[in-house]
Order: sequence, then C-alpha cells, then structure tokens
Amino acid sequence: MTGGIGKSRNGSADFVDHSNLILREATDADQPAWDAYVEHSSVSTPYHLYAWRTAMSISYGLETRYLIAENCADKRIRGIFPAARVPGFFGAGRYCSLPYCDRGEPLADNETIRQLLLAATDDSEAASHEIRDTLDQPAKESQSGAYHPPEGCKVRMVLALPNSASELEAGFKSKLRSQIRKSEKNGLTADTGSNVERVSEFFAVYAQNMRNLGSPAHSKQWFESIAKSYGSSCSIGIVRLEGSPVGAGIVLRAGAKVAIPWASTLKEFNSLSPNMLLYWTLLAEAADSGATSFDFGRSTMGEGTFRFKKQWGAIPEPLNWTTVLNETTHTLPANSVTTIGSGKARRVVEKIWRHLPVSIATTLGATVRPYISL
Repeated sequence: MTGGIGKSRNGSADFVDHSNLILREATDADQPAWDAYVEHSSVSTPYHLYAWRTAMSISYGLETRYLIAENCADKRIRGIFPAARVPGFFGAGRYCSLPYCDRGEPLADNETIRQLLLAATDDSEAASHEIRDTLDQPAKESQSGAYHPPEGCKVRMVLALPNSASELEAGFKSKLRSQIRKSEKNGLTADTGSNVERVSEFFAVYAQNMRNLGSPAHSKQWFESIAKSYGSSCSIGIVRLEGSPVGAGIVLRAGAKVAIPWASTLKEFNSLSPNMLLYWTLLAEAADSGATSFDFGRSTMGEGTFRFKKQWGAIPEPLNWTTVLNETTHTLPANSVTTIGSGKARRVVEKIWRHLPVSIATTLGATVRPYISL
C-alpha cells in the first residue's frame, strides 16, 4: 500500500503510511483492543462492540467477518469493519454491516482507511454487502417547525444527555413530566439490572408484544446471548404492576453512548402508561451514569414512534443504507430504508401472525428470525 492524506469523518486530516498498514480478520484475542477502539470513537454505536459478533455466532450461528486495519509497526488499530452473513431462505445469503440493528458501518481514523476497509467487501464471497450508516447532515425542519421528510425516510432518533437525571427532567415540558408521574400514580414501578436472569421477564413481554404486532420475534437465546456477551454494558429495565412485568426494554452501552434496540409493553396495560415509566427509568439511569447520548432507534419521520421519541427531545439522524453488488454501489432512494415483504402479502402474513397462540408464534419466530436482517 502507498502513503497518502486521508480525511476523517470529523474533518481532521491525517497522513497514512499504507506501507505499514495491513487488513486482517479479528479473532477473539482482539476483543479488548477492538472494544477500546469502538468506545473511543466519536461515531461508534454499541452494535460495533465485539459482543454483537459473539451473540450472532452463539445464538444464530452466523458466519461473521470482522476486519481490522492495523499499523504494522506499533500494532495499533486504525480502523474496524464488522460484518455478518445473513442466511437466505433460498441461496447463500448476503453480508450485512450489521444485521438486527440500524448501523454497523466501518470506523476508521480517517476517510482513506475507511475506504480501504470498504474496498475489502470485494474480497467476500457473498453476492452483495449491505452497509448501514447515517448521513452526515441531520434531517431538516421547515420554517414552520414541522418535519417534512421524503416519503419512506427512515431516521434514528438521538438525544444528547445532560449530566444528571434531574437536569434531564428539568428540561422536559410539563406535559411530559405529568405523563411520567401518571404512570407512577397508576401503581407502576420500575427497576433495572444486568443479570441474565432478567431476560425471562423481558422476553415474556417482548414475545407477546411482537405476536400482537404480527412480527416474528427474536429467540430467547438471542437475548440471553446479548446479556451474557455485553455483561455490565447491557441493562434490562422492567416495569411492573403488582410485581408482574407489563413493560420491558434492553439498553446497550459503548463508552458514553447508549442505545435501546428493544422495548415492549403489554397492550392491555397501555392505559397505565408503562412505556413512559420504562423510557424515563432507562434515560435517568443513562444520564446519572455519565452517558452523553441516548439512541432511541429507528423510526419513520412523522409517524407515531417518531413523535413518541421526539417528545423526549431526540433529534432525527437520517439513515443511509447502501448495498454493494457486483462491485457497484447502489444507494436506497431518498435516504430511505426498505422493509421486507412490504405490500399486500406482508399485511396478510401479519394478520395471520396476530392470531397465532404466543407459544407457536414464538417458536416460528425463532426459526425465521435469523433470515430477517432488520
């Protein structure tokens, strides 16, 4: 490799001596250095941590390809690129960076190294490679203050956290604070913890909610693998009514960045506002523990989940998912993120799924979920 000037995503320039740079696949022995690189990156997510690879391998047996750009002289990591092969219902499947979450793009010291990592997708045997990233610019508001996104635009909603939960609460509108208090007055309580035993309570709520939504649920083993792999970087919040779980969510952490990939409530108790207490509990824990950002996850701008997350103060960041196919990069139109099985067929399947017993829906979901990258 030859030397050159690279520019990082944060705008800084850096000289890269590519004669001293190698790309290699990470092994389990690299996990401490890999995670340290992720935690110190300003644009990383908890999904970039090595634990995501461990969970994918243990629970679903996915083939993974985690690349490291390493300086030959000092063995320092200069960039990483995680990927996993999502199996196909018919065929060999495709690589994705990363499946089951919103992001997984390469992280690098500068743009030149990032492009070298991206070029390595040509070396894979898969026919295509989906790369999940965000656009550099935030979503725009109109002069009236209302959001007018392109049709189908998907965003992740991110909230900058203050130094404490009390400071965070003080910045809420009075209506939001009253909704949180309402859930407590309704007799709901909430607690958090990192022990894997809490997965059972979470999963009881999650599995029923996913059945009600008409969507296949991840297996219980997936969440147990997440809890074990992430350890103290995984927090499971449970909302209870008279001791029984009625809401639950899982938060993952990398450095000072927190994300909530899964949250569910039982619809028969939604009038008690368990979702408000759940999110407040997890937000408060994140703020008091020194986290600086909270990623609420993916939403379609203007829809219900978007408005729910926006009320907490979260700002939309447009997602940019691209597919590398036969050495050609295809960008999804209008910065959108497509969904699987859209249209009439999907609505029919969802309707049938909603009427399945929870036990059957859960068993079927665990079977098909590895094939669905969302």
